[in-house]
Amino acid sequence: MIAKTKEDTLKINEKQREFYNSSGHGKNFISTTWSYFRNKMLSDFRKDYGIKERVYEEHKSWMGGLSDKKVLDLGCLRGNALSLYMAKNAKQYVGIDLSDVAIDKLQKKLEKNNCENAKAIAVDFYSIDFKERGFDIIYAYGVIHHFPDLDQLFKRIDEVLNPGGSLIIYDPLETSAPVRLARMMYRPFQNDKEWEWPFNKKALSQINSHYHVAGLHGVLGKSKWALLLNPLPLPGKKEMISKMINEDWEIKNIGPDLYRCMHVTMLLKKK
Repeated sequence: MIAKTKEDTLKINEKQREFYNSSGHGKNFISTTWSYFRNKMLSDFRKDYGIKERVYEEHKSWMGGLSDKKVLDLGCLRGNALSLYMAKNAKQYVGIDLSDVAIDKLQKKLEKNNCENAKAIAVDFYSIDFKERGFDIIYAYGVIHHFPDLDQLFKRIDEVLNPGGSLIIYDPLETSAPVRLARMMYRPFQNDKEWEWPFNKKALSQINSHYHVAGLHGVLGKSKWALLLNPLPLPGKKEMISKMINEDWEIKNIGPDLYRCMHVTMLLKKK
C-alpha cells in the first residue's frame, strides 16, 4: 500500500504502531541480515569513529539554548540519544511516537530524571488527537524518511511549528548508485517497506524548496567504502578513514557530493 491520502497514511501508521509494539514481528532471514548490517555493523562503525557523537554535538549546537523553547521530539520511540538532554533543558518538551509500549518507557525515564516540564505521548502526528502547537524546534532523528508524502508532512509541520522555527533531521539517502542497488535488491523482502523511504533526489529537492537549509552535513560518502576496509589490518587505516569521514562532513550543500552519501543531517528553518 502506498499512501495517497491522509487516511491512507493513518492506516499505514497503525501497521507501523503494531510493528514497533512487537519489536519488528515477522522478520525474515534477509530482513534480519539487513537489520544486522544497518543496526550493528553500520552503527558500530559510526560510533567507533565518532560520527554519532559529532552528529549529536552538532544537533545541540543547532538547537542553541533551550530554556525559552518548546521542543517536539518527533518519532522518538523510547527516547533517542538527545531526548533526556532536551527534556531537562527545554522550557517545554513533548516526545511523541506511534508505539504506546515505547512511549511508556520514555515517560518512566522522564519521571525518573525529574523532567517536570516534559511529557511523552503515544499519538499519531497526523491524528486530530495531537493538539499541541507552538513548537520552536522539531527534532526528528531517523524519522522524516518514514513519511512517503513529504508535501503532506510539511503541511502538517507548518501547523505546529512557529514561524522561524527549526526542524532538525537525520535520515538515510538512496541517491548513491551502490546504495540504491542494494536497497532495490533488499526491498522485496523488507517487512517495513510501507513506511521506509530513504531520501532520493526528488525528496531533497522538495526539502530545499520548502525550507531554508541553514545547516547540512554529509555522512558516509567516501567513507562508506571504509566499512570494507575497517576489518583489514592496514597500516595507517584509522587516519585514512578519519580523513574520509572529515571530507564527507564538509559537504554542506545539496548536490552531487551529497548524492554519494548514505546519510544526511540538516538544520531546516521554516520560511
